[in-house]
Amino acid sequence: MKQKRSTIHHLEKIGAIAGILSIIFYFAAAILPFIPDSMSRLLGFTFPLLWIIAFMGLYSFLKRESHTPTLEIAYLFGIIGAAIACSFIVVQQANLIWHATATEAANSEDAKSLLRASFKGANRVQAGLDVAFDIFITISWFLFGINIAKSYNFNKLLGWIGCLISAGLFTLNMVTFPTAPADAGLLDLGPFLGLWALIVFCWFARILFKNKNSRTGIKH
Repeated sequence: MKQKRSTIHHLEKIGAIAGILSIIFYFAAAILPFIPDSMSRLLGFTFPLLWIIAFMGLYSFLKRESHTPTLEIAYLFGIIGAAIACSFIVVQQANLIWHATATEAANSEDAKSLLRASFKGANRVQAGLDVAFDIFITISWFLFGINIAKSYNFNKLLGWIGCLISAGLFTLNMVTFPTAPADAGLLDLGPFLGLWALIVFCWFARILFKNKNSRTGIKH
């Protein structure tokens, strides 16, 4: 039994660290222009995988406090959302590389114009996958937010703020579909949700690494 608890606790610690790294990688790939393209792609491909591990750890911890239906749905939707994120980033980057290679090989303006039109149409596929990712991930974080708000170890306000940001991002995506909220001239709440998630995982890490005893009733 002790070995099982130790294994679970290690998974939770790994999940907390993975969560922090996933958000750092997300922002680094999105906003740091000096990072080489190959490194930016690696960060983009990696952060959804780390997110899956982070969800595993957070789910395991919250489940020991209160195993609720909303937590089960949050966990499942989070895993699906992360998988979709990896898919659309891979499709996006592949399209960009293929388009750049084809444009360099084109020997006329007509050919380049045709390539630009083709790229615009193909690129809508990853844009649609991006919306699918937002749907799953916002529902996941909304439900995680509810469970975080009810947790003994987290802050109630922190959980409800996550619910509010998630609901706002979901609503904006539905209102502007298929155009992204930012492209429609509205506020993009994605970075705000990312910052909130970073706070959650930092808080989670503090609980696991600093508190010898949590109020879950299991000694760490």
